[in-house]
Amino acid sequence: MHGYDKRTPLHIACAEGAYSVAQWLVETGVDVNPRDRHDRTPLEEAVRMDHLEVVKLMEGRGGKVWEDGQLVALEASKMRGLVNTRVGVMHSIGWDPEWEVNPKELKLVERIGGGEFGEVYKAKWHGSYVAAKVLKRSDEIALGDFRTEIAILRKVHHPNCVQFLGACTKQKPYIVLTELMACSLADAFLKTFYAPTQRRQVEVALDFARGMAYLHSRRQPIVHRDLKPANLMISGNLHADTEQLYLDSGVVKVADFGLSKSLVPVDRHGQMSMSLTQVYKLTGETGSYRYMAPEVFRHEPYNLKVDVYSFAMIIFQLFETTTPFHGHDPVDAARQAAMLGARPGFPPRRNLTPMTQSLRKLIEDCWASDPEARPAFEDVVGRLEDMLRDMPKHSPYSKAAEGCTCSMQ
Repeated sequence: MHGYDKRTPLHIACAEGAYSVAQWLVETGVDVNPRDRHDRTPLEEAVRMDHLEVVKLMEGRGGKVWEDGQLVALEASKMRGLVNTRVGVMHSIGWDPEWEVNPKELKLVERIGGGEFGEVYKAKWHGSYVAAKVLKRSDEIALGDFRTEIAILRKVHHPNCVQFLGACTKQKPYIVLTELMACSLADAFLKTFYAPTQRRQVEVALDFARGMAYLHSRRQPIVHRDLKPANLMISGNLHADTEQLYLDSGVVKVADFGLSKSLVPVDRHGQMSMSLTQVYKLTGETGSYRYMAPEVFRHEPYNLKVDVYSFAMIIFQLFETTTPFHGHDPVDAARQAAMLGARPGFPPRRNLTPMTQSLRKLIEDCWASDPEARPAFEDVVGRLEDMLRDMPKHSPYSKAAEGCTCSMQ
């Protein structure tokens, strides 16, 4: 089945860098070398979009490119030169990209976290402390997803995104290195007794929004899909306590791109488009339920605006000092939001200030039921910057403007 431009699902999977989807399609027996209206094969799409692991997958399954009226191997084609100019496209044998790390240079110090695919350690590398994510599994799908994460991380350069430093990809265990963060926003919510000033809350939200605006505005936009307080890190002096970093000096950075997807917009005919409102068919039910957009829970096609919804839930927790749908099971919370249109209730406050009203309006706009009604992150950044300009500076350890002194649960 294909659209107007004769683009098959395999074309689109390869163009989007969807390793697991491309592998599944090939294993079901689909033609690995269909040609679209422009005579492009799925392998050519992967090459053009710089999806390195998908290139190797398709080559290994017999993928070819169309040249001079026939299918030819990539190595024998004119595209070979294009491939060889891209760092990391070459096979691992004899390939040593500048970010490849010798595991012998790395010393794991202590475990600091973990997830489905890996454990995270504080590690020492050439005298500096870094975060080392060690892959648990080493099967083809896990390794493909791991390398996809590296492909995304190495292209991300922004003050509000965690910085990629290197990776060990030539032998097990496979490891990715990033800058070491002092704590996560989840840690801060749990360990800080006093709420930040309202100005500091806006600064934290602005850091978060700027990182996401960068990811969404790239030539090839990146949707995170797993935004939650545990995936927002706070940088700063590693010897400072969590409270000091959260209330005063720490910079918030977006982290954990394990579920991220580099998006290549496609229209309903399968043709590439650069409209950010275009719908993408991505994996349903990805991410953490309490912060999950309704369209994801309903297994519907979705786009970049899923991250805006998650942003709303997180800054609700930041500003209101309570978790979204507090007291509800996370899955039940997601179900109510998706099926009943429920949203967290704002705690009652006396003498609501205009600034607090503006913040609540921003949250409501960002969790709108219609994804297209949610603002883009660039707009969110502008609104937060306007708020910050109108706010007086307070001592970082003074109570929040609305008088709340409770910790976040």
